[in-house]
Amino acid sequence: MRPAIGVWEKVLFVLRQGLDDFGSPEVIRLWLSGLNHVPRNMRSILTIVIVLALTGCSDEVTTRFPHLSDAKAQGALERGWLPPLLPASARAIVERNHLDSNTGTGSFAYDLPERPTYLEGLSRAGAVTRVEGDSDILTVTTHGSQWEIRLPRTSGSAEWSIRPR
Repeated sequence: MRPAIGVWEKVLFVLRQGLDDFGSPEVIRLWLSGLNHVPRNMRSILTIVIVLALTGCSDEVTTRFPHLSDAKAQGALERGWLPPLLPASARAIVERNHLDSNTGTGSFAYDLPERPTYLEGLSRAGAVTRVEGDSDILTVTTHGSQWEIRLPRTSGSAEWSIRPR
């Protein structure tokens, strides 16, 4: 019976490694050596269970929108995962939502000449500004969520994070 316990310890080790390290030689060698102790008819079932466990447990959802109009058309603003205000020229929008912690991050590009208008709109929405290096960090709270939007002064790019307030 000791080999079976070793197999499950190895399976748990593989599960803890996650998908990022699953392809490493050490993990593959460990996985294959563990299969030697599993009866042949159980190997397929065990492999299916492991693959499902590794691929089905992600709690992060990433969505991409080429332009602001695409995000609006798909209802992304109403879902509350995009900042409450985006510049009209926003493009290359990426949102990453962590469903288990109700947090998220994202980024977008925009036309740099639109920056003063965007900052003014965020200020009217109640954003508080602080300076970090060459970036303005705007914090705004809406609908029970706190947004932190980082706007570098010399590029038309932005990053944000959201968390419950």
